[in-house]
Amino acid sequence: MSTPALRPLAEWIARIEPGAWPAAVDQALASSALDWAGALLAGTVHSLHDAYLMALAAGGAPGAGRCAVAGDARGWGPVDAASANAAISHFWEFDDSHRAAMMHPGITVLPAVIALAQARQGTSIGDMRAAVVAGYEAGLRMGAYLGKAHSATNHTTATAGSFGAAAAAARLLRLDAERTLSALGHAGTQAAGLWQFLDDGATDAKAFHPAMAVRNGVMAALLAEAGIPGARHVLEGRRGMLAAWKIAPEASATLVPGGMPQILTTTIKGWPVCGQMHSLLDATQDLVRAAQLRVEEIGSVRVEAPQALLDIAGILHPANATEAKFSTAFCVALLLSGGDLSFTGFDGQAVNDAAVQALAGRIELLAPPEFSARYPKERPARITLCTRDGRVLVEERSFRRGDPEAPWEWEPLVERFHGIAGMAQPDARAREAIIAWCRGFGTGEAGLDSRMEPVFQPLPAALERAA
Repeated sequence: MSTPALRPLAEWIARIEPGAWPAAVDQALASSALDWAGALLAGTVHSLHDAYLMALAAGGAPGAGRCAVAGDARGWGPVDAASANAAISHFWEFDDSHRAAMMHPGITVLPAVIALAQARQGTSIGDMRAAVVAGYEAGLRMGAYLGKAHSATNHTTATAGSFGAAAAAARLLRLDAERTLSALGHAGTQAAGLWQFLDDGATDAKAFHPAMAVRNGVMAALLAEAGIPGARHVLEGRRGMLAAWKIAPEASATLVPGGMPQILTTTIKGWPVCGQMHSLLDATQDLVRAAQLRVEEIGSVRVEAPQALLDIAGILHPANATEAKFSTAFCVALLLSGGDLSFTGFDGQAVNDAAVQALAGRIELLAPPEFSARYPKERPARITLCTRDGRVLVEERSFRRGDPEAPWEWEPLVERFHGIAGMAQPDARAREAIIAWCRGFGTGEAGLDSRMEPVFQPLPAALERAA
């Protein structure tokens, strides 16, 4: 048969070494680790934490493993720990995202790397850094390659995320190119995740998708390590992924690494909601600040954005905080009403505010074809507000705060982390230890603890549950 489509990627993953990348990647490694650590800690105080751990622990019998799960005192095995931490870090929608791949990469890569590092004594920080870079490269390239036709019905974090986790695990285990190709093959045969849960109002199930992507990816690498061959043509074969999903790959995407490392193309979120609406929220916030409007002055509101935003974040009448994070009309109405949509301020109480819900019901949501055509390379959004006295106010954006075109500086990112992580870890010194670990991870600091111990220290909420 022909050369497998994934072979160049597998060869690149197997040979990538720490530091064989632009200096900017070191900063991206630190930023990605800090972003994930904050999301993970915050997830331990989410209402879904205990229920997910109960379900995910049912078949794993945690207690004797070497790996840590945030907010839980038991030792877990690496596959179960990685899966649980992936779910926990996705509860609040705080984690990073990506325009072209339309997925959350960090939660499918870092949990796999950390769990395997905890399970395998002697794992070097250098191998962990290379594994993270490899995981981002594979997951994001696969997500962009599968493209819009795939993401219209499939949750790409669940599907392409399986490849990110498999690539990261394969590189951490130092698999050669042939076994790495097998790992990617195993991951592809398991890749799954449908958006139907949104249509059925089952938003609490969303975190299960990255959990299974990481479980599948880590298991894929372990199977390959054990010498069990995977599907070499899992992507393009007669009964491979493209045939099964009946899609053609995005013409502008490639699975062959080259140019800018993909970890440099991610977005660290500026809002605690679905990433599809962030550029719109940036525009709305700036409009509110510039106009200094009172809500009673608002006449009509029109929102224009790609169809993908309406498909994924189009819930019209959210009943709780989780659904509100996928309701474009509600989030825009909350900002226009002067409400708090920050990481630490949004608690979902505004869902019960009749005035906010009424304003949300008056917002017109449109998907101009030209905006949809620019997606996913851009996130175009426009808000047009007409006041009751006849003024017309317009704000438009093409990109989001935190995109590669407008990246976070380190100090504002640290401030963001303190706010998010402070939800679960009130001890500022403990948070500073995590920041120091993430900074050291970026630089490859000699002697850095490979277990990421500062993140997994006992938390007040966990101690309360144990008592």
